[in-house]
Amino acid sequence: MRYTKCLSKDRVRKDMCGASPFGIAWTLVPIVLALCPACRPKAPDLATCTRIELHYTRGALNHFFPSSSIRNTILSADEREYVQSCDSWTVTDQDLIKTFARDLSQGVYRRKERGFTPGGVGIVGYCGSERVASFTAYPKCIITEDKKEFEYPLGSPDLKILEPPRVGVLRLRWECALHLSKLFIEGLKQGRASFLYPDPNQWCDVIVEALRSRYFTYVGWGDKKKRSYSDEDIAKLFACPGTRGSADARNSDTESRAPARADEPVRPSTSNYALNPNCTRDSPGDTVFFFETESSWNRHGGPELFTFKNHDPCGGLVFLKDGSVKFIRTEEELKQLRWK
Repeated sequence: MRYTKCLSKDRVRKDMCGASPFGIAWTLVPIVLALCPACRPKAPDLATCTRIELHYTRGALNHFFPSSSIRNTILSADEREYVQSCDSWTVTDQDLIKTFARDLSQGVYRRKERGFTPGGVGIVGYCGSERVASFTAYPKCIITEDKKEFEYPLGSPDLKILEPPRVGVLRLRWECALHLSKLFIEGLKQGRASFLYPDPNQWCDVIVEALRSRYFTYVGWGDKKKRSYSDEDIAKLFACPGTRGSADARNSDTESRAPARADEPVRPSTSNYALNPNCTRDSPGDTVFFFETESSWNRHGGPELFTFKNHDPCGGLVFLKDGSVKFIRTEEELKQLRWK
């Protein structure tokens, strides 16, 4: 036994002596980086930048409004053309740049080998005419030109503060359309192609209970199931993002996945949407099902309850039985809809 141990040590010494010093050094690099935070690469520093240029690699229209099935019905041709003109965008507002630079500096270096990653937003920072930094931003991470990756567990730096100004209000409209779709598909779906048509006097309560009964398997917790929608998530779905102001709406598309207790009381008590009680299982597909209204709960009725005040520019969304969504801008357009 003693001879074997000695022989093993001799072999180790021989292997170490015969190994290239450069090989040993490269082997130790990951260990040194892991044990020495000060040695890790730092996220790009844009603190001195005077302008930031953004390039939406998939095009601004696809980046901000990825579902072509509804964007043509909620955005006008002029609005779509404007968004397309923002494929490349320059920001010179120093307050916005400083805020973005501060968020960017919080990135945590991760030594990974990543292949080609499509999409993302190309970002280049300049100080005067000098190029300071360049990287591509993705959800929860950025990748620099030299392939260094920095992760942001709470989300990537808030690119929304750098987006073109008119895009912001259009995104609120977009998010509102997604809320209407989720209320129908997630709250009323009973089978592969079957939907519930609830009692108009209790339709909000029916959807709340349906959403509270949805569960998913929490990754890393074995087979333990958690609620898909907390009561906070549900409350957000019943609210038009345009009514909460731009600052709050900035976080409206980030759903909290914190599990709620089974006995937790239902928080939602107000809704910016109403139900058309005349839409039934036998109604044509272009019949209005949901539509925007003033704050209420279990509100139902016809076009007299519709509001144009939740959005800027003025207008309101309707969700039709066939799953399509339309943005209504005038009283004349409202009259042309099928309500019965």
